[in-house]
Amino acid sequence: MAARSISEFIASLPKTEIHIHAEATVSFDSYFSLNRKYKADPGLKSPADFRKLLEMDSLGVMIKNFFYLQSLFRAPEDFSLVVSDVQAYAKRNNIHYMELFVAPSMVLKQGNIDFEGIMDPLVEGFARAAAAKDGPDIRLLVDVSRSFGKDNASRNFHHLLSYLSRRKTDRILGIGLGGQEMGNPCIAYKDVFREAREAGLHAVAHAGEEVGPESIRDAVLELGAERIGHGTSAIQDPSLMDLLRDRAIPLEICPTSNVVTGKYVRSFADHPMNAFLAHGILATLNTDDPVLFDVELNGEYLNAARHLLWKPSQIVKVLKNGIRGSFMDAAGKAAALARLDAQLPKPKA
Repeated sequence: MAARSISEFIASLPKTEIHIHAEATVSFDSYFSLNRKYKADPGLKSPADFRKLLEMDSLGVMIKNFFYLQSLFRAPEDFSLVVSDVQAYAKRNNIHYMELFVAPSMVLKQGNIDFEGIMDPLVEGFARAAAAKDGPDIRLLVDVSRSFGKDNASRNFHHLLSYLSRRKTDRILGIGLGGQEMGNPCIAYKDVFREAREAGLHAVAHAGEEVGPESIRDAVLELGAERIGHGTSAIQDPSLMDLLRDRAIPLEICPTSNVVTGKYVRSFADHPMNAFLAHGILATLNTDDPVLFDVELNGEYLNAARHLLWKPSQIVKVLKNGIRGSFMDAAGKAAALARLDAQLPKPKA
């Protein structure tokens, strides 16, 4: 396919995204408005000044930038920007279903907002979006975070349990374990994951992004993680690749993020995504942090077509992996697969 044709083909197809962080989907225009509202950094004169946050060369720098953006949320009404910008992102990329990470730790630590003040605007806003005609169906995963230790993660989880005891909603699916992987082994969060499973919540974990395959193995075998965020270092361990395939553990692959942070992947040509697919692993394609990595989901699929040499059939296969790897129920998955099939070009007679 010609470049324009493949771009149009990608844009035309309904999509699912299951590894994306809410606070890094908010536009620099919105962050500039928050900066002006709170007079946080008078040195920032325009939204373009926020683009310096794109200059990073490691996961640690990315997390530092992510925390800075989070620090600008200081009142419940600020989260209306998350709702509007995430919806706009979904519309631009023809995303019909999304599982969105929300990370409360930094906002709670500032002491201006409680857990309810964070979650209510998001739950209510995304419920309204889903109810609207052709609105995206956006569900939430609460990132308990490993950056601040296991006690903080436990507090976040119990905030969530308390919230769900007062507020019945199907917008919140469960928990995720994000943050600084190095020096924070996932096994320390075993109790939180056990409690989440006992509460009937889904649980996923970032692993193998900046630590070797042992981190992924622990996330699967010790935490009982249902999906793995990133998982790039799995390529170093054939037996782990077998485990992921045999247990049908989806990988939430984010190629641009992996290349920019550069721990195990230095270029698209080096990315193990094709090897994972060839091995039969349920690998999905996602953006991680669209604003910080300057990529949206249509662009990520176009990068895969250009650099990983994906043909249209491979693009469709991975789109279907995204649906199958999601936490939609069986009926939701069947409907999403049917919607995708209905948009595929009909074979010529």
